[in-house]
Amino acid sequence: MVSKETGDVYSTNEPQIAFNSRIAFCLNMHNEAVKVLRFPPNSHKESAEKRRERLQQEEELAKDV
Repeated sequence: MVSKETGDVYSTNEPQIAFNSRIAFCLNMHNEAVKVLRFPPNSHKESAEKRRERLQQEEELAKDV
């Protein structure tokens, strides 16, 4: 029985490509998570209903004074 001679896996660029794709995936996931957590969509905008309620409360306070 003759076995096949083992070759040096690291002589090719396949491990480097696999490592690079894993790192790129992790970095993309991290960057997307940071963007989502940093700026929730429209959280800084006041809704029309809340704005009306706030203005109504301000008018009532102004009438009381």
